Amino acid sequence: MKKLFIILSGFLFFATSVMLPSCSSEEATVGLLVIRVMDSNGNLLVGEQVYLATSYENLKAGNYITNQWTDEDGEVLFLNLPPIYYWYDTEHWEDYGAVQVWAGIEQYVILWVNTPQP
Repeated sequence: MKKLFIILSGFLFFATSVMLPSCSSEEATVGLLVIRVMDSNGNLLVGEQVYLATSYENLKAGNYITNQWTDEDGEVLFLNLPPIYYWYDTEHWEDYGAVQVWAGIEQYVILWVNTPQP
């Protein structure tokens, strides 16, 4: 009887440990940022170049980490961004914005533009 109890206890221990999550799961280290560009009338701006910088000073100096063009939904997608603050701007408008990107989170922002470049 004692031997059967030990075997069943071992089996139960093994069965429950298989069901528990592993402690070695990888945690997210990068985030995702989607910027939608719209004008003051609510129109989506398709084909607008969007710049991404790590600081306001870098944005104004033209030191961008990346740039992309908006798609047919007026959106641009930046993948694999380290979790810090980012500043963004467009090619034909003077308006800009900033956002904090978090690891493992999809961040969505809208850039409302209403000041055309001279």
